Amino acid sequence: MNPPSAAGLVLRIDAKVCHVEIDGARRQLPLAGKLFEEKTHEKRPLAVGDQVMLDGSGQAIDSVLPRSSQLHRRAAAEGEELAQVLAANITHVLAVASVKTPPFQPELIDGVLAAAAREQIPATLVLTKVDVAPQLAVKWAEVYASAGVRVLQICSVGEARTDDTLAEVERLLHQNRSVVIGLSGAGKSSLLNAVVPGVQLRTGHLNHIQQGRHTTTHTELLPLPGGGHVLDTPGVRNFHLFHTGSQELQFLFPEIAKRLPLCGFRSCLHDGEEDCAVKRALAAEEIAETRYASYLRMLQDALAAEQPAAKSARGTARGGGRRRPR
Repeated sequence: MNPPSAAGLVLRIDAKVCHVEIDGARRQLPLAGKLFEEKTHEKRPLAVGDQVMLDGSGQAIDSVLPRSSQLHRRAAAEGEELAQVLAANITHVLAVASVKTPPFQPELIDGVLAAAAREQIPATLVLTKVDVAPQLAVKWAEVYASAGVRVLQICSVGEARTDDTLAEVERLLHQNRSVVIGLSGAGKSSLLNAVVPGVQLRTGHLNHIQQGRHTTTHTELLPLPGGGHVLDTPGVRNFHLFHTGSQELQFLFPEIAKRLPLCGFRSCLHDGEEDCAVKRALAAEEIAETRYASYLRMLQDALAAEQPAAKSARGTARGGGRRRPR
């Protein structure tokens, strides 16, 4: 048997072939059957952004190299839970959201930011179409800036075009291998067209219920002139974390994590426990209600995945858990 040879970069995955960059040239190659034989927690045996090795003939993908990072979410699968890896080996996440058309969806953005935090991937929230609703743009920018998230407010067209923040997005793209993710219609393709000359991605419009149409139909890694890569993704309507523990979750929300040492119980999950610093901060409007609501929804998912052990753990925390020494 010939040993694997030649390394390649996965640019795009179609139904039967992968588009792989090898020594600067783009090739379409099948996957070796053995990649599908090993059962893993992932929906597919590889993802866009993966580094792969070819077989000895150089005509098929033989193996996938270890990843430095990945952005993944829970994929719907019959009978079991699997991870859908949206992007591999990335160094930056751009979470793109329109402030009004389509409406801003906190739970979706919070899911993306939490997934990035879990992998320790730097992330930036890009608010688009800020000219349509300037006050909403300011509101959401303040919510996320107070949570320690970097926020850029963008308008890519007309007299309201924000050249300074568009230039900042361009700098981030050229310095990183980035993934751009958000709702359909949020302006992802328009943003890339504005900051990367020559990309010419299709842009769409909203339907009568203010939902964007999918103008990007597949995830593709685009090499950028001047350096860097960007993964343009189809629009997503939800983003559920995959196998995140209930105790781990709070550390993906910086404004919640920093208050845990002030809670009365070491195992506080900030959902009804006594002497909870997070609930006090929420009452004082130091934590945004939308962020806390996103945390609670993710917490319920995590607890459900941990049953039946979770019931016992939560009972200890609420009823008679050991108080934190003062």
